[in-house]
Amino acid sequence: MSGFYFLYFTVCMASSPDTCEARRLALDVLDANGCIHVAQPQLARWIGDHPEYRIAAWRCGSPPRDRGTRI
Repeated sequence: MSGFYFLYFTVCMASSPDTCEARRLALDVLDANGCIHVAQPQLARWIGDHPEYRIAAWRCGSPPRDRGTRI
């Protein structure tokens, strides 16, 4: 079953590093390994579209029962 893994990440404003917020992207992958495999390209694409932010942390997870694998 695909589409049940999310990439959870925290972004902070580049100009104000104390101003952060949580984001998530739904991924069409089968398992945590698939999520980890596509995470960095997805994050690079996101940051390319949002250059005013920087990625502070990220993890993969399958809600609601999995809080994610900390990377």
